[in-house]
Amino acid sequence: MYESEKTERHAMIDKANIRRNLSRLMAAKSISGTADEIQGAEVILDMLHELDYFKAHSENIFTVPVAGDPLGRYIVAALMCGSAAGDTIILTGHYDVVDADEYAQLKDIAFDTDSITARIGELPMSEECRQDYESGDWLFGRGSADMKFGHALIIELLRHYGEDISALSGNLLYVAVCGEETNSEGMLTAAPFLNKLAAERNLHYRALLLSECYLNDDMAHDPTRYIHYGATGKVMPLFFCAGKGCHADEPFVGLDANALNAAVYARLAMNADYCEHMRGECTPPAVCLKMKDLKANYSVSIPMYAVSYYNLLTLDLDPEGITERLKTLAYDAFSAMLEKRRQDMQRYARLMPRPIATRDFEPNVITYAELYAAVKAEQSDIDARLAALARTLTEQKAELQDISIELVRCLYEQYGDKRPTIIIAFIPPYYPDVYMDTADADAHRLLCAAEDIIDYAEREFGEKLALKDYYMGLSDMSYTGLSEGANHEALFNNLAGANITYSFPMQALKALHVPGIVLGGWGKDFHQSTERLNVPYSFGVVPALYIRIIDYIFNK
Repeated sequence: MYESEKTERHAMIDKANIRRNLSRLMAAKSISGTADEIQGAEVILDMLHELDYFKAHSENIFTVPVAGDPLGRYIVAALMCGSAAGDTIILTGHYDVVDADEYAQLKDIAFDTDSITARIGELPMSEECRQDYESGDWLFGRGSADMKFGHALIIELLRHYGEDISALSGNLLYVAVCGEETNSEGMLTAAPFLNKLAAERNLHYRALLLSECYLNDDMAHDPTRYIHYGATGKVMPLFFCAGKGCHADEPFVGLDANALNAAVYARLAMNADYCEHMRGECTPPAVCLKMKDLKANYSVSIPMYAVSYYNLLTLDLDPEGITERLKTLAYDAFSAMLEKRRQDMQRYARLMPRPIATRDFEPNVITYAELYAAVKAEQSDIDARLAALARTLTEQKAELQDISIELVRCLYEQYGDKRPTIIIAFIPPYYPDVYMDTADADAHRLLCAAEDIIDYAEREFGEKLALKDYYMGLSDMSYTGLSEGANHEALFNNLAGANITYSFPMQALKALHVPGIVLGGWGKDFHQSTERLNVPYSFGVVPALYIRIIDYIFNK
């Protein structure tokens, strides 16, 4: 396609349509993991059915339910078939958002971009945010950047291409998924569907464009816009600490599970030794996402069980290696806790006029796989019992992570060895780290296309773009680039709930294997009350980049 034709195509993109689309999409309060999440799918379906192309081809709109989902969520897909058969670009993003609690007294208008943008100054904000607000160049509101803009753009692109379908030299497949902010149920559902659709319609997925806003470590001072082509992974190690119960009057007869939990926390939380470095990128330290004991009611007894789980991002995960490191950490934590307990016990004994009741313990650390194997060897029906427990908890709308904790507790209660123990498991969700194989022909073409729009953006708009190896926030791109040789068996053997509450379609994900990039607008402060989207870049530049990269992939 000649340069003049590309410029003309860009001119046909209606920024006012994108703006209207964004307002309509944001108004759907599709908060992840709630009954309202489905609102996002419903409004996207309505908008697709309003497009002329899909009025004539309604058979190309698909809804795919998330299997066994208590919230009844589903993904939405729409296939626009151009003049050439086979070659297909996937345009995708998630329609769920995080809650709006951070908006405090403005919570009720957080999903109305006009109202919240007008009143956001009533909330505390940084000096950088204040400058953005006063510039008039930013739209505020929940989902503005993360990531309703991406859907607003894609729907306008589909309207645009649908007006002259003969000029589209390939197919566009829009996939809107749920659950990205929680457990990525949407993309895990999408993978088998995409493979099935490819087989039925003879599609070849050349590229995936994730319309999430780009990330930048220094938004205030770095003017570069980034295109990301690798995805960080994530594992969530769970430490299930089983202590020894006792009355609070005799604290050294038992062993406080909270003390074990705290010792683990002290060694893992914010520990830079668990950061991964690769290709100039570095993952953040491990963060504790939840820490609690499992004591249900008040009593004058020390807690028997305590748990904590951690967010651990990866660039090149070694499942066996990380498990061994965590076992060593847990053993060291257990030993240190016992040493402190011994010292406390001695000080207390010196104060008492009579001998105190005590009991000694030794460190004991096992993995979930080891615990399961031991129980399975004694109780052949344990799988059925775990499945029944999981069903009951699912019906009660318990979170996946809490179900996993209860599965570990169930196994430990059936375990013959009742010594105080730290059990190490992994819990859902799991995100593989992926990196593009540049030797692959489709991947090479996509990177060339990205380089082309980098040159184009500087030449036409004076915008500096650059490629970045990894998208350092979690994204569904983790599920679109698994290599055939990827082996996650060691991790899944230790994942509490695997094939019970959490299905990971490994073979489907390997079969999908489509090269992808994150190409989106300019947003800031995701998940905060000051979440915002830059209007000039997102509405004025990004649509042109999409037009150009789509044309490049199909025509070069």
